[in-house]
Amino acid sequence: MIGLVKVSDVLAASDGVKPPATIDTADGSATKYWAHRLNISSTELFSAIEKVGPSVAAIRRHLHK
Repeated sequence: MIGLVKVSDVLAASDGVKPPATIDTADGSATKYWAHRLNISSTELFSAIEKVGPSVAAIRRHLHK
């Protein structure tokens, strides 16, 4: 599966600075990707985001994954 990358992410990566891993809830493909990656439903993902925010690390800790 090929996904699009934001220009800002590419530019930040080329400077050696990695942006924090967060889930863009406005991007349907991103939420679908992370729900699949975390092996949870989209509903569970949005519930976790409401509780702990969009940080992938925080969501993993919340889900114990």
